[in-house]
Amino acid sequence: MNSSEHRPDCTNQCKSVQHGEIITAAISKRSISDYDLCSFLNFLCSRCESVVDSVGRTALQVAASCGRLELVKWLIHSRHADINLKDRESGYTALHRSIFYGKMDVAVELIKLGASTSDLDADCLTAIEHSMKDGLRPFSGTNGGELYSWGSNNNNLLGPQPSRQSPELLDIFHKEFSKESVRQMCIGQFHSIIVTESGKALSCGHGQGGRLGLGDEKAVVTPQLLSFSNGQKGEVISCIQASISRDHSIFLCCDGNVYTCGLNTYYVLGQLPPPEIVLVPKPIKHLSKEISGVCAGQFHSVVWGPEALYTWGLNAGQLGHKVNDKKKEQFVVTPRIVNIVNDINITCVAASNGATAVCTKRGDVYLLHEYQCRKIASRLLNAVQISIVGGKLESPLLDRELTKELHKELKVVVLTNTGNLLLWQELDQQLCRCIYSINRAIIVRQVSMNLNEMLLVSNCGEAFKGIIKPRKKAVTNSTDKNTKNSFHNFLDKEDCVVVSLQKISRIHRAVSIQSDLKGRDYCVVQALPYKTFTFPQITKSEMKHDLETLLKESDENDNIHDVIFKVRNRIFPAHQYIVTKKSAYFEKILNDKYSSVDLGNINPDIFEQFLEFVYTGECQLSTCGVLKSEGLRKLCHVKEHTKKTDDIIIDTENIPADMSAYEYYSKEDKEDNKQNGKHSRNPVRLLHELAKKFECTTLQKILSNLDMNNYTINHKTNILTAPISMPKFNRLDFPNLHDVTVKCRDGKELRAHKCVLSARMEYFSNLFSTRWGGDQTSEVNLPYAKSTVEALLEFLYTDSLSSLKDIEHDNLFKVLVLADQLFVLRLKDQCEMLLSDTLTLKNVVQILSFAHLYNAEKLKYCCMKFIISNITPLLESRMLDDLEVDLLKELSEFYFNENENVWCRVITPYSIALQDEIILSIGTAYPVDLTCIAEVTPVRSSQKKRHRVHKTSERHVSISVENDTSLEEILQFPDEPESVPESRDLPTRIKSIMLASTRMNSESVEHNFTKLVSQTVSGDFSSSLEESFDFPELSSPPNHPLHGFSPKSPPQRVVPKLKMVKLSQKQRKKLSSESHSEIVAQSPPVSTPPKNPWKPIPDVTGPLLKVDAERNIGDIILDEKKQKENLIKLKSKPLVCTQIEDKAIDDLHKFYNTENVLDEVIIIERVNSGAIASPVWVPRAKQIC
Repeated sequence: MNSSEHRPDCTNQCKSVQHGEIITAAISKRSISDYDLCSFLNFLCSRCESVVDSVGRTALQVAASCGRLELVKWLIHSRHADINLKDRESGYTALHRSIFYGKMDVAVELIKLGASTSDLDADCLTAIEHSMKDGLRPFSGTNGGELYSWGSNNNNLLGPQPSRQSPELLDIFHKEFSKESVRQMCIGQFHSIIVTESGKALSCGHGQGGRLGLGDEKAVVTPQLLSFSNGQKGEVISCIQASISRDHSIFLCCDGNVYTCGLNTYYVLGQLPPPEIVLVPKPIKHLSKEISGVCAGQFHSVVWGPEALYTWGLNAGQLGHKVNDKKKEQFVVTPRIVNIVNDINITCVAASNGATAVCTKRGDVYLLHEYQCRKIASRLLNAVQISIVGGKLESPLLDRELTKELHKELKVVVLTNTGNLLLWQELDQQLCRCIYSINRAIIVRQVSMNLNEMLLVSNCGEAFKGIIKPRKKAVTNSTDKNTKNSFHNFLDKEDCVVVSLQKISRIHRAVSIQSDLKGRDYCVVQALPYKTFTFPQITKSEMKHDLETLLKESDENDNIHDVIFKVRNRIFPAHQYIVTKKSAYFEKILNDKYSSVDLGNINPDIFEQFLEFVYTGECQLSTCGVLKSEGLRKLCHVKEHTKKTDDIIIDTENIPADMSAYEYYSKEDKEDNKQNGKHSRNPVRLLHELAKKFECTTLQKILSNLDMNNYTINHKTNILTAPISMPKFNRLDFPNLHDVTVKCRDGKELRAHKCVLSARMEYFSNLFSTRWGGDQTSEVNLPYAKSTVEALLEFLYTDSLSSLKDIEHDNLFKVLVLADQLFVLRLKDQCEMLLSDTLTLKNVVQILSFAHLYNAEKLKYCCMKFIISNITPLLESRMLDDLEVDLLKELSEFYFNENENVWCRVITPYSIALQDEIILSIGTAYPVDLTCIAEVTPVRSSQKKRHRVHKTSERHVSISVENDTSLEEILQFPDEPESVPESRDLPTRIKSIMLASTRMNSESVEHNFTKLVSQTVSGDFSSSLEESFDFPELSSPPNHPLHGFSPKSPPQRVVPKLKMVKLSQKQRKKLSSESHSEIVAQSPPVSTPPKNPWKPIPDVTGPLLKVDAERNIGDIILDEKKQKENLIKLKSKPLVCTQIEDKAIDDLHKFYNTENVLDEVIIIERVNSGAIASPVWVPRAKQIC
């Protein structure tokens, strides 16, 4: 039954809160499907997408909170719910709520559908920032990470990249130095410096004057490594900190020295004697105090430590040295200590072109400016960082134009350990607290300044640009001052400086931020993407078990063994490659492809132990413990006392008189041992002798430290031997024993040994078995490249990761696919572990899809952990849009269960909700046809626009709430749904007319190809009348002909039949039977000439004109806009794509053999993208010469 047959009691202006409560309660039920909820909402209310509950939540917002993806799609696509509407409870949009409740699949879909990611809620947070609040934050001790940059990049300071408006990873650096973590980035006017956590310093930009420190003055586009040397050979010097200005660079290194390079026009390098330029960093001498940091200005340099502050360069008031008018120094060539106060302890220093700021441990802040050292603040005991910009220089060496350019307002900002900012400006001359335009708490972690703005990094990893607003001086009366006491001493807005903040996009793990002096190029150091996962345990090695099984299952009749050892009356099938790998003796005697060796009178049990060691690397006799084998226990020599000691009778006559009893018994024991030595019965010694004979050195070393006593094998000494290593083989060893060739997809071949392949893989074991013709199998085809197959064979021989670590990442995917297809689980686990180490924000989505496709569960787990730890940048960059729906749903559930901040946020089912049976019955009786509703979409959108013009006042809202009907009156179930009166609303009418025109067009096409006979005319006629009867009543009856009957019926008979739309059902049946009898009684068709079926019908445009008359002007404009867009897409479509489509169509024609298929019609064509606007030729205006 169609949902359009039921019309809710409310109108399109419904604002019933009770409807909203019922909808909210129904959506909260977990046992109802989304499809049933769509039917219920459509049945309940005409404005189910817009009504709100008591707290202002719409159906879309509650559906997003509960993770009902299909319901969300239906509300947006079919009901045109406002996707960015906020609730009254907290100002959340549907996107806010989906992220807050951990429904990431819904959040991704909402972003796809156009939800705004910049709307703020009541807490001034965007939806993306909610995921950041629930996620991880950079650790307080983290100083290094990845480098992101953006800006104009006019001087190639950021590498060979174009200008960027948003931060992006500096790939040119991270690709070459993939294992380096950036600690500091300095950006100047003509060059930049990068300092890594490992102490490397790199520079790029313009090298004029040697500012890059690379040994020449050439321009460098990519970051190049600097080297530091202090004259001692072999010493590696690492960089700790760097600072740069326009023409020079200064470095603090781990040896405690300060290195400088660049142009020395204003004696800023501190070298003695002063050179003009320095092309490589050179150390500064005569620094007696401990150095903690360096700073650089355009005309001076600063070096500081806890006990001293050194400055040098152009003495224009910023150095802090006292000036004697009689003897005024224009330059300070070498570093000189600045005397601020006695017993100072400096904590941080900052320098600009025109001033220097110093902060001490006592909380005093000093400013070196205009030849003065003034204190601008005191008792700031919690200051952790200071930044300065601007200042004024006074020197006769600077021309006026340069002085005016350099003279900027002096600003000093101090960061406290509580995350607050204090700003001192030259105009105010006082330290003021900074407050922000964003109405939420921001705890600052790092701050820097340029001439135009302030740059901040919060403890949450956010980065901001801040514009300092002019401070208004408050005018207070004396009476107001008297009324205030200590209790009212709160933070006054008039006493603060307002900073207008703008958040920088794509920055979520920021550690520090810097820019050039004019604010054109920026860089941010972000902490590495969070990796909170540990790879699950890898499958244990089965190589020992595989080789042991190969030895035990070897048989004379199999096709894998190639040597037989005959030992007394026993036969041991073996494999030459494995035996010769461990025994040099057999390497000499086994030369043929197949041989039989008779080993003579050797104990079979001992030889069996030898073979076991050769195959597996251990045996019973090489392992300490009690001997368990009965065959080996029988070989043991245990002295049996057949008689009691008291019963032994010794003949004393043959004993010499001078021999003692001890000597006699010792001599007897030696004779016994000598007699037993001829036929030694100790299995350990027997195996040791056999190892010597067969030249197995590894077994000899192990047995030389073992001995057996009373069936127990022990070490002779207390020295612990090295653990027994697993057997490993090399495929390239003994090429003369290769007996199988593996052919790869690229035509290359790899030689291998059947014994190893069949032992390690069940696939090869079955392939080489007798029942599959293994004796004739000497070639194996694997549809993979040589590098992939070679990695597989290398693993089968070694069972280790060493060969896989050097494989490229792209090839690792292929190896994993091959391992999955051939069921090599350990190799698959190792590939997954290596791939998990390569996860980045750019490839994690692709790797997740790959792991899901090939059942790599461990890799899939790591990818999901990585994604939920870095969900904020992935959502903002829309990297999750390409995931499959099922995989995205699984990821959403994983995020909900793993995030402790989210898993407790659940909307529990409402107790007032309707019973499940009621909702299910409505869904069954009045199902929603999503496709039909989608067709009405443009009409509904135009209606909503018309309704928005008439705003409803609060009085009407209150009346609507008061006059809400009861639950029983809202939910009415008619006994006969078929008797519901037809709806007269405009969407249903247009839908019916469009469907009728579609049916008539399809019928006319059928008449063009099928010759109708008299028996089928009446059926089509009656069915068409029934279809026309299904139309809702219109204001005027239609008077257009039906297309389907014009070809076979005379025009004079068609007209009266088409006017029977208003007839009753009895009249229609009677008319149908009469027309049938008349057509049967007609003369043969030959007597009447056939009509031309292709003749144009004059009335065909009747219904279409009526549809156009009912359309809104907005719809017509949208259609024209859509046609223009289709034309633009068609014109911009590359020729290559068209050729690919043509080739695909030809291939499909060949595949389905359309030319020879006669029993069905196969049509292959491009998908119609809709109507296309007619191209218009616009002539160019003639140029007037």
